[in-house]
Amino acid sequence: MMQNSDKCVGVVDSVSASEVKGYLLDSAPQNVALSLGGLSLFPRVNGFLMIPNETGNLVGMVNWIGFNHMATGNDVDLPKGSRMVSMSILGHIEHRLNGVAFERGAFSLPTVGDQILLPSEVELEAIIKNTQEDSIVIGKSPLTGNQPVRLPINELFGRHIAVLGNTGSGKSCTVAGLIRWTIEACITKRGSSPNARVIVLDPNGEYGSAFNGLDIDVLKCSVKSIEDSTNQLRVPAWMWNGSEWSSVFQASDKTQKPLLREALRILRGSQMTTGASNNLEEQLTQIVRYIDNFLCVAINKQSYLSKEEKGNFGRELEERVKSVRDQLAKIDSELPCGDEIKKMLADSEALLKKNKKSFIKNGEQIEYYDFFADDSVKQLYEQVKKCLANMKQCEDSSIVSEDDPVEFHISDLAPCIEGLAKSTAAAQYIDFMTVRIKSMLRNAILAPVIGNTPDISLLDWIETYLGTSKEDSGIRGKVCIIDCSLLPSEIVHLLVATIARLVFEALQRYRKHYGKEIPTLLVIEEAHSFIHKYSDVEDNSSGKLCTQVFERVAREGRKFGLGLLISSQRPSELSSTVLSQCNSFVLHRIVNDRDQEMVRKMVPDNLGNILGELPALPTKKAIVLGSAITVPTIVDINELPSSVRPKSETPDFWKVWTGQEAREQDWVPVIREWQKQDVSSTNSD
Repeated sequence: MMQNSDKCVGVVDSVSASEVKGYLLDSAPQNVALSLGGLSLFPRVNGFLMIPNETGNLVGMVNWIGFNHMATGNDVDLPKGSRMVSMSILGHIEHRLNGVAFERGAFSLPTVGDQILLPSEVELEAIIKNTQEDSIVIGKSPLTGNQPVRLPINELFGRHIAVLGNTGSGKSCTVAGLIRWTIEACITKRGSSPNARVIVLDPNGEYGSAFNGLDIDVLKCSVKSIEDSTNQLRVPAWMWNGSEWSSVFQASDKTQKPLLREALRILRGSQMTTGASNNLEEQLTQIVRYIDNFLCVAINKQSYLSKEEKGNFGRELEERVKSVRDQLAKIDSELPCGDEIKKMLADSEALLKKNKKSFIKNGEQIEYYDFFADDSVKQLYEQVKKCLANMKQCEDSSIVSEDDPVEFHISDLAPCIEGLAKSTAAAQYIDFMTVRIKSMLRNAILAPVIGNTPDISLLDWIETYLGTSKEDSGIRGKVCIIDCSLLPSEIVHLLVATIARLVFEALQRYRKHYGKEIPTLLVIEEAHSFIHKYSDVEDNSSGKLCTQVFERVAREGRKFGLGLLISSQRPSELSSTVLSQCNSFVLHRIVNDRDQEMVRKMVPDNLGNILGELPALPTKKAIVLGSAITVPTIVDINELPSSVRPKSETPDFWKVWTGQEAREQDWVPVIREWQKQDVSSTNSD
């Protein structure tokens, strides 16, 4: 075993609570050190040195290297000849019977005159060693003899992680790598597709091929089907809660927001089943209320005068009237308004009978509804309202909330708001909201995303974006890539917020029902765009709402199995609440002073000097720190194959401009797809 004297490179000169300084011996290496046959760079800033003490060896990280200067008669500082080094104490190494172990913290500091030693290869390995089974290798540490750097998966994703760095520093490849290497490790352990769930919110469309070739289902969703393997992104507007609707319209608190919320309650309530109350009279009241809501929307839309909708109006009214009659038959006692209900039923059935027509086609009788007279429908509506006013009111618990994810037809919202506004003095203030709703549904990009067509239930949505598939070999996990690149900027924050909220609430309810978590990773690229700082004076903006959703996920997600991986090139613009909840960081090159200052605030004072390398880090190099690693370490991140790297490379101006790489010059298919024309017709031009 090598003696300390053989490894000694210096002597401690001064000690403080935050810093240890020492002289380097003349015999100490100038550039490269050989220790037990291992090659290490020495002396190097952010390298490691050791100081023996009663517990073993203290481990220090080098902060500064220089010469000891002296003043001369010419008032010129000249090197005295002795090199000096400054260190921050990170922890201590103990030599045990079963090997060497590193532990953060120090029981006691060194004293003046103590030796400064070079660590051996075994000791360097112990400093960053991780023997946990649930860990992945993300790269090598050049300052510890290229020891592999392993990070535990539970610490990485269970307690949130931030990957920060300027454009072109390798940030996106690190994000993709962390997910790929984790899935590969799970496949190796399980021997088949892992039961993993990863949702990637991709605002730039970079990750489409990042997870190809893995034994796991990969769902690629975008605004429209650009290619066969891409599914239509669906975030139907009926899934939005009251706050999300208010943010779309910047609804005012005094007039617009109350009307909007009441309309949402009406439309959601009209779709609920009648089993909310055990009291038969309350159930009857609720059914009549649904008829009242239904007629209110129909009158404002005048759907009974529409060739396309008159049939649906008649059939739905018939179904609701039948529900009232069936419920009335279950009640034995006399109702105070029984005669009014019976008259309402009789008039409704007479109106339906008058407008119900039929014809014979191929020997089969086909029934349909003709146009309903406007006056007749309005008279029925007034009669229903009068009847409802005299009925027993349902308890508040049986009334649906504006936030409940109960499906309704989005096209009914504007007429419902207009109908509510007519009975108040607010009619002049709701034009903006109703016009905005109608324009959104006419938008060729948004309509397939937020509309009711094709139908998708909440169960279908959760199973599509969050669920797993069962096969003979077991349960297969899923990576869901949500490409938001073509979403209009004015609504992208709302849709991202809705997706994150639905995922969070689904996992929250899953744990409440089953008593266990279902671990899920939510990845957000360009996080500064969606989790940015906001001021208290901002009112109802979708950007503020989006940040608040992610702040809640950051604070509470861990309890329900939802991990957060955020990636950003502007940490100074990120919400401090979200950053403070991240326990691990992978820091690539960061040049901006404000961004560097924000990052330094997240690091303990005695370790902050390692961040001085941030502006000079080359591509693929990163500083890893936090709970996932024992000490802050500079890591050479493993390289991804070019075929699975995110599409974030810097465009090659030179090769294209000089003609070394060809580019298609036909803009016709691009414009036709943009304008929603038939792209296939380009082949016949």
